[in-house]
Amino acid sequence: MFRSLKSYPLLTGFRGAPQCDVAALENVLLRVGALAEDLPAVAELDLNPVIAPERGAMVVDARVRVKRPVPGPLPGARG
Repeated sequence: MFRSLKSYPLLTGFRGAPQCDVAALENVLLRVGALAEDLPAVAELDLNPVIAPERGAMVVDARVRVKRPVPGPLPGARG
């Protein structure tokens, strides 16, 4: 997904800068997606900054806004 961004070349060693660990960054994005699927109460997630040096990736600061979940039907209840 992020390979299509105009800023993607900055991650791959643009103008002699070291290349970021793109695979680790992809892993962070996949885990955020899994978190969003597994926890529907998460309304907003702000990860800033995400640092991806030559090896690994880390989220330095995170802010999460949780909403009250909408109750689903009771088990065995008829719709």
